[in-house]
Amino acid sequence: MNNILFIGGTHGDEPIGVQALTNLSSDRQDFDWIIGSPPALEAGTREFEGNLNRSAPGNPKANNFASRRAAEIIEKTQNYDYTIDIHGTAKNMGIFAIICNPKEENFQLAAALDVDKIVYWPAFSPELKGPLCEFFPCGLEIECGPKNDPATQVELEKALNKLLDEQDKIKTNDWKRLLSKKKLFRIYDVLKKPIKNLEEFVETTVDGETFIPMFFQSDSYKKDSVTCYKAKLLSIDEIPNL
Repeated sequence: MNNILFIGGTHGDEPIGVQALTNLSSDRQDFDWIIGSPPALEAGTREFEGNLNRSAPGNPKANNFASRRAAEIIEKTQNYDYTIDIHGTAKNMGIFAIICNPKEENFQLAAALDVDKIVYWPAFSPELKGPLCEFFPCGLEIECGPKNDPATQVELEKALNKLLDEQDKIKTNDWKRLLSKKKLFRIYDVLKKPIKNLEEFVETTVDGETFIPMFFQSDSYKKDSVTCYKAKLLSIDEIPNL
């Protein structure tokens, strides 16, 4: 039985994971993968009957698809040592890991990934509650951007291949040293103010507050909408539960 489960297409307008996993599965069989939301992927829409990545742990008897599917996925992940949910963004952010549940096992998995940035993103407000990866026995998200750039997909496939090639090394006793070589961030708040230009992962100061912007929205600002998420650098000693 395979130890790793990948999920692509949790959001239907983020097909990069499905494309990468389709390619990988043609060459190797040492992992399993599923499409998170097949109807959203088919329609090319972010959601179908709810936001699947805000519906965990879900309810198998719910009326809406997203809640039923979330429960089904969470149950399936109980059969795997590691689960990775692959997402895509239009932003030029590269490839990085997102951890929603700060368990030691999740940071250990992130340390084994061939990425140089790891973002701890707790649900600090109600609209952020219910991501799938919060309920994986051990797992995280991979974010990729720009999601429609072929070069991004190539880098994603390289990272996934390397993880699969070295999956027996995930539980190494050396994982904290590997983690210390990466840049760690914690998202802690949002900016709700129109700003013309912010650069992803580059520290800035707005109204006297210094932070690192992530997922910057520059084109369609509306009152009380999120301009970007605010992050700060995180040391290993500051990670909860480690």
